[in-house]
Amino acid sequence: MTVKLSRKAREGLVRRRELLAAAEAVFSKNGFFKTTMADIAEEAEFAIGTLYQIFKSKEEIYLSLVDGKVTAYLTEVEEQTRAAVGGPAKIEALIRTKLNFFEHNRNFFRIYVAEWSGFEWTAKSAFGERIWKKLLSHLDLIAGIVDEGVKTGEFKRLASQEAAFALNGMMNATIFHWILGNQPPGSLVAKTALLKDLFLTGIHQA
Repeated sequence: MTVKLSRKAREGLVRRRELLAAAEAVFSKNGFFKTTMADIAEEAEFAIGTLYQIFKSKEEIYLSLVDGKVTAYLTEVEEQTRAAVGGPAKIEALIRTKLNFFEHNRNFFRIYVAEWSGFEWTAKSAFGERIWKKLLSHLDLIAGIVDEGVKTGEFKRLASQEAAFALNGMMNATIFHWILGNQPPGSLVAKTALLKDLFLTGIHQA
């Protein structure tokens, strides 16, 4: 059953979304540490007091933004991999979805990569247990794809969790370099085929 929100609650959600959108724009431009609550309030055209009524600090705002991004990505990658048929196709869908997501959110994730210097390995200390668990669920998803491919005979027998860390590390390193590149980065999604080939077949010449 759908719960109907009161007018006040709906207005509160709208204000929250507006503030988060403004905060993302300011964070993307200035970085996390140089951004102030006053900057966010100015961008959103809100009184500073109104901002503090909704969020207690810029840390809380940034955590909300990261949580939303992670949730959106996990939803998208689950949908795309579920729709793909066969282990190799699922791996390709996973890689393409992740690269596409980071390509379209480059400015925002540039903050994370530049100022916290990492992905999963810093998330727990920087962002807390909830987001950390969501990121771990992403590794479980990859391991599940590998396990399924082993059962169908598409993949050789191997430790699926280790394979998940290996693939995720390859993707993260590629994203890291692309996000922080000083030159025009070109298309991140275009690297999908290379990463898929490296993961599934390696570089050894048979």
